[in-house]
Amino acid sequence: MFPSFQQMIEVLGKVSPPAVSVVSKRAAVAIGLRDGPSGPEMLMIQRAVKEGDPWSGHMGFPGGRKDPGDPSDLGCAKRETWEEVGLDLDAHGELICQLSDVNTGWRADRPEMLVAPFVFVINHCPDLALNHEVDDTVWIPIYFLMDDINRARHQWEWRGETLESDAFTFDQRLIWGLSLMMIDELLELVGGRHNRAAHVTRA
Repeated sequence: MFPSFQQMIEVLGKVSPPAVSVVSKRAAVAIGLRDGPSGPEMLMIQRAVKEGDPWSGHMGFPGGRKDPGDPSDLGCAKRETWEEVGLDLDAHGELICQLSDVNTGWRADRPEMLVAPFVFVINHCPDLALNHEVDDTVWIPIYFLMDDINRARHQWEWRGETLESDAFTFDQRLIWGLSLMMIDELLELVGGRHNRAAHVTRA
């Protein structure tokens, strides 16, 4: 049984924000939700292919590193979303909750950078204007992400090792890594899912 859009928002609206982290290297992303033709949907971006970018070509959420001028992690998520896809979250979104920080590093006790995910309801999505960092945007149906038949293992090579984690492939687009960790927490909150296989393991 998949949750309705209203059920999702009611559950997420009760989520308490995580404790404030002392890690100085911070980033933030915006997870936009809307009530689409097929039920609840999630806005994702496909990042532009760029040499030297560790997330080059990956599916993710609008966002990026926190600048010294950002008043908060939330301010960072709003600024980056505006810069990357031209979506003004103050005008077209409503903040629902903040999910747990996601560590970009390999060790939990030595985070390289922490990413704060903020969940918004998108009341009306205008035509998006993508900057040079984004190749495309896509709305992913929540029912697709909650169906285990759409989930598989993804392997890749890193420094001579074969590593693997879970992944979704939606319309030939691979969803995995940090974004999937955020998605897994959201699915656990709204659908009682308890899948932690987004984390990397040795094959």
